Amino acid sequence: MLIRSQNKMSLVKFENIVININNINGKEIICWSQMNPGEDEYILLGHYSNKAKAMKVLDMIQEAYINGHIDYQMPEDGSVEV
Repeated sequence: MLIRSQNKMSLVKFENIVININNINGKEIICWSQMNPGEDEYILLGHYSNKAKAMKVLDMIQEAYINGHIDYQMPEDGSVEV
């Protein structure tokens, strides 16, 4: 599955990345390559107004993957309902 970042500037292959909520502020969904686990660089996939919305988007990514979607567009903050 391909994931397009919220700002549409990044396209990542789900099978090659780790995705999580940024521990620093809890409002950003970030990813990084499984191929380079020692690197500190990450890609910002989306920024949300609160942690609950970020968690909801992670749930939505998981659901899309389980249901066999081939692509996923990170939603804007205003379109995520908690």
